[in-house]
Amino acid sequence: MSGPSGKVDRQTTAPFHLKLFYRTGSFHSPTEFPTLDPKPLPPHLQIYTWKTCTLRELSHLLVSALPSLLPSPAIGTRLAYRLIYPDTHAPQNQPGRYLSKELGNVVVGSEESSGGRGLLPTEEEEKVVTNGVMAGVLEGEPDKTLREGNFIVGDFLSCAIFPPSADGSVVPPPGRGPGAGRGGGNDFGGRGGGYGPPRENGYGGYRGRGGMRGVGMFNGGRVGDGGVPSGEWRRGERVPEGPGPRGGYGRGRGRGY
Repeated sequence: MSGPSGKVDRQTTAPFHLKLFYRTGSFHSPTEFPTLDPKPLPPHLQIYTWKTCTLRELSHLLVSALPSLLPSPAIGTRLAYRLIYPDTHAPQNQPGRYLSKELGNVVVGSEESSGGRGLLPTEEEEKVVTNGVMAGVLEGEPDKTLREGNFIVGDFLSCAIFPPSADGSVVPPPGRGPGAGRGGGNDFGGRGGGYGPPRENGYGGYRGRGGMRGVGMFNGGRVGDGGVPSGEWRRGERVPEGPGPRGGYGRGRGRGY
């Protein structure tokens, strides 16, 4: 069960099934994930977890099952994550497709290499990552959770592993590539940037470390017959109550499988 603070009691709450796809040197393209075609999925790890799972824990589960994914030594390796999810706003007369959104990344470090910028595991994380590579200092966003990334059960995760450069330096975070949303991958929906039509349940707003994550705004109005508010609102959250389907925006629900 989930408490008032959003914490999940992992002893009493059943985990959900998650497919974690992995690749060295690049992300998966959303076109690699079948919609109607019965083609096989790319290589992936099947795990059971909770929405409070952090990127540190995900990285630990991945490299514990597949240790050959990390170079030796692993210091300086970046593991970057993206959400892969169906585009539920695609026109009905077009084939289905997947979209992607940045989730976050971690960099394997050390006390010396991080220069005080890295984070050690929390008490809860230590129960999972004990004696693993991810039990040490990590830079990036190791404490970010699936929930904070607006993950919805049924989404896929894509992990791109970037070993350090030949000189030992850390590879920069990957930029948003093609297929990272209708606006080319920005965080604000719409085509070509700015504040265009709402994206699938929002994915809007901005995220600042230590502040509100994925929180946006809406300005009323309707989109289509479903009465979904236009503007930016958090993906996966219930649409705010309104006057009803004719005079406002009514009620909506997050997407799932």
